[in-house]
Amino acid sequence: MGAMRMTTLDRLLPMLPEDAERAARGCAGTLREIRLRAGRPVQLVYEDGDLLTDTAVDAARLRRIAAAMMDYSVYAREDELSRGFFTLPDGCRVGVCGRVVGEGERLRLSAVGSICVRVARAVPGCADALVKKLFDGETLRSALILSPPGFGKTTMLRDAARQLSDGGYCVGIADERHEIAACCQGVPTLNVGVRSDVVDGCPRSEAIRRLVRSMAPQVIAVDEIGGTADAAALADAARCGVAILATAHGASLSDIAARDCVRNLLSDGLIQVVVLLGSRPGQIRRIVELESPKEAADACRSA
Repeated sequence: MGAMRMTTLDRLLPMLPEDAERAARGCAGTLREIRLRAGRPVQLVYEDGDLLTDTAVDAARLRRIAAAMMDYSVYAREDELSRGFFTLPDGCRVGVCGRVVGEGERLRLSAVGSICVRVARAVPGCADALVKKLFDGETLRSALILSPPGFGKTTMLRDAARQLSDGGYCVGIADERHEIAACCQGVPTLNVGVRSDVVDGCPRSEAIRRLVRSMAPQVIAVDEIGGTADAAALADAARCGVAILATAHGASLSDIAARDCVRNLLSDGLIQVVVLLGSRPGQIRRIVELESPKEAADACRSA
């Protein structure tokens, strides 16, 4: 598993300017992001800060790096690029900015101006405290993992899914962005547990419904819910007796209160545990247990 996680760094680092490669290799174990912007220094983001290198990346080098990361097949990545990112086989997500042309559903990226490589790595055991809160006698409770972007939601979700799967539960994973399981040809390359089934690359709401219909999961794991369709699919699954493991963007319960689709899951009593993450991957700042829909509504209002 360790070699698999290093694939992206092994490919990317030799393409960087020498000073950036040297700095990245020196702290590869704590590296969270590599940000490349045409005409500007490389930004290396670590768990406890960041570093701007002395050497800038010119536009030609940036284009070569982006093309290499996509295996020189931009056409095969058009659907992902239209949404502003593509995901690599080991689960690292590459955000892309630049010139966008077209309109409606025909938007496409015509020129790359910057990329952000988010380094995916497992943190086994980081979900220990969360998983303990999921058990209420013989009942498995549902949980929402909450944090701003880049604070380890997916890492926590993956480890919780793995622990439940290895612990005897059938887990269905809706992996729209290929980040939870990092599937290659439909087969997970990251450890998501022995009893997990993954729907890869499919819109979350449809993936959830497919899993419920065809795989009879006891748990559904899904990353970064936010739309009404996602929330409706999760609500349907919960009312079928399936426990939910989900993540969403936000720094507090009050952030949830401002988003109807997520707030409704709590106010309907479909989420019983909310986990607020800290500033380091795998760090839990607070766990809130919600015993009733009223308690959920009160917690959102008072946060």
